[in-house]
Order: sequence, then structure tokens, then C-alpha cells
Amino acid sequence: MVSFVDEYERQLDERGRIILPSKLREDICNTVYITQSTSEECLHLYTEEEWEKVAEKVNQLPTATDRNAAAFVRLFFGKATAVVVDKQGRVPISKRLLEFAGLTKDVVLVGANTRLEIWDAKKWNDYQDELSSVMLDGILKYNLNI
Repeated sequence: MVSFVDEYERQLDERGRIILPSKLREDICNTVYITQSTSEECLHLYTEEEWEKVAEKVNQLPTATDRNAAAFVRLFFGKATAVVVDKQGRVPISKRLLEFAGLTKDVVLVGANTRLEIWDAKKWNDYQDELSSVMLDGILKYNLNI
């Protein structure tokens, strides 16, 4: 299992690609999955191994009897793309995903344990400015004791 940590400032090229940092490339195989975040205006990038785990969990949802579960599955997988990382470590991002996350030239890859989050740099900075009280609430709410 890959555990993503750290932040990496990157730039989108004219074709909507980001270059993965070299130290991450060894942990990422040829194919990655990119989808919309379900809670923030950013993207989630999963390794093939982690995507399979997520898909397995989602397969447990009662989509035949629960409209909300079915809608979630449609949106989560319907908005996702599987892309091949090229030999230079470039990851292409579809136009619709770029637009969803409001990605401009400057982006930040944020390690979020089992995935990378892809944020517009300005949005990431704004989000961090608001984060301190939310983070403390989350630590207390879930009794993390860290």
C-alpha cells in the first residue's frame, strides 16, 4: 500500500498535464484513476491498487434498493477517468475534471494517505487559511488522540 504524504507544487502544461514528482513515480504504476472529490473542489488521484480497493467498498452499497447509493456510484465512477502515466511522469487531466476543480496553471499535489489530491494552488492556500479550526474539531470529534 502506498501512503502519500507531503505537498508538491506543480504546473499544468498547455495540454492539461501535470508531471509527478520523481519520488512518487516509483510508487505509481502505469495507470492512475482521477475523479472528482466528493467533498471539496479538487480532484482525487488513486493508484490502480487503491482504486480496486475503493471499487470493492463501493460494490457493497445497496444500489438496487437505495437511490442515493446508486446516484453516488454513477457520479463517482461516471466522472472518473483512467489515464496512463507516460515515461516522463506526465499525467493528463481531462478538460471536464480541470473545469470541475477550477485548475489553472499552478496546482498543488497534496498527499492524503491513500490518494493524492490535486488542488488549484490559490484554492489550496485559501482552504488552509480556513483549516485550523476545522482540523481541531475533526481530531476531537473522532477521538484521534494524535
